[in-house]
Amino acid sequence: MVIRRFTFALILLVSPMISQAADSEMIRDISQMQVSEKALNDAVASRTLSWLTGSSSNNDYMSVGRMANYFGFVGLRVASGHSLSRSQVAKHTLAVLDSDQREILIELVTEQKAPFNKAVASRSAMNRALEGLLVGETISEAAFIRLGETYGADEALLGQVIAQRLGEIIQTLDNDQKQQLNQIRDAYLNGKGQDLSLSSSKIKMSKADKKELVNLAARLLSWSTGDQEFNDFEVVGKPSQHFGFVSLRIASNHGIKRGQVAKEVRSLLTEQQNALLQQSAQNNIAEFNDFLEQRGQLMRTLEAAQQGKTISTDKVVEYGQATGGIEASMTWDQAQAMLKVRALLTDSQSQTLLTIRNKYTAGGNDTLPENSIERGRQLYSQCTLCHSENSSIAPNMNQIVGRKVASDDRYQNYSKAMLEFAAKNPVWSESLIEQFLASPKDLIPGTYMGYTGLKNKQDRQAIVEYLSTLD
Repeated sequence: MVIRRFTFALILLVSPMISQAADSEMIRDISQMQVSEKALNDAVASRTLSWLTGSSSNNDYMSVGRMANYFGFVGLRVASGHSLSRSQVAKHTLAVLDSDQREILIELVTEQKAPFNKAVASRSAMNRALEGLLVGETISEAAFIRLGETYGADEALLGQVIAQRLGEIIQTLDNDQKQQLNQIRDAYLNGKGQDLSLSSSKIKMSKADKKELVNLAARLLSWSTGDQEFNDFEVVGKPSQHFGFVSLRIASNHGIKRGQVAKEVRSLLTEQQNALLQQSAQNNIAEFNDFLEQRGQLMRTLEAAQQGKTISTDKVVEYGQATGGIEASMTWDQAQAMLKVRALLTDSQSQTLLTIRNKYTAGGNDTLPENSIERGRQLYSQCTLCHSENSSIAPNMNQIVGRKVASDDRYQNYSKAMLEFAAKNPVWSESLIEQFLASPKDLIPGTYMGYTGLKNKQDRQAIVEYLSTLD
């Protein structure tokens, strides 16, 4: 049996006359924030960079607290002017709770794992389908939306597990605890979170479990002291968060701003290419409002737990599916627009996109599957920025293994160096492709291939193995 020790002492250094959260002078009034076409334009443009130049692990990354984000913490963070830390909020919250209430949170860390993993798996299925579009695989819009509905329901069911248990704690809070939690909230909303002080805490849990405990405790604070407006608040980047921008932001040590990246991408693209992205953003505006409406219905369903009621699973699934379906539709529309842009990219534009990405991050430690073909498929999705099926930038890779070198009839721009290499090495064998991937310019000095090379031998072999499956 694991023994958990808690040593908490909370000292509130804010005025005892501080107002309740609903009446606070927020640093940033979230009630005045509207969905704007500019924000959606920035989202689509920035995702064009992250998706077309990224990898599967970039697309799968999701920051702490973004899954089942139904409990008002994002609204609280934005209203505080981003002055609060999730871990500090959690420590202050845990200090207010008694041992039985803390134990419910600790139990919830374990209880949420199975539904969390299920939601992650259904989200990954959407991402793999999107990557299939990048490498030329076929999936219908209807099939993709069904994947989204599954993900939406799974995420909502995860929210139900969390909400039901947080509701148990809320029902047991005494008046003194409620007052202290409201004081904590108000301190952060008024930019005085630094005035809150507490002793250190010790909880014997794994690092991963502690991170989830922090997440749950922060959600308890925001949900128990907030209102529907905060619970309903959502940033424009959450729907369609399947294109790797969050990972790019983390890799840049938060040095990257969505608006800044969007401006760089738009300045690179032609009027026709920009129009494709702008149309997608316009299409998304109505759907985003529908998304918020269905999500709001889900919030009201979950909020039953705050009154000590049992949450309706049927309603959770209904609204979760509706929310997920709308999100999938928005995602599909954006993906189609980005693919159309990719088909129109010149070689210079493609290289500039890669340069922009490299400016913000020197590369990552991507987690890829051990299965060699799937590993290769996910790695190859990055190559499709130039080597897409109908690209005029670079040769098509279908049936490349065993094909004659420099023999794609649809590509008319082979370098002199490549043609001379073909005269001596008539066929692309697996070993020759791997050598080329390791360092194109070392194998064929003078090649137009701008890629510097893939150092990891396992990754090179995985790409070759995947290429061998292409008809």
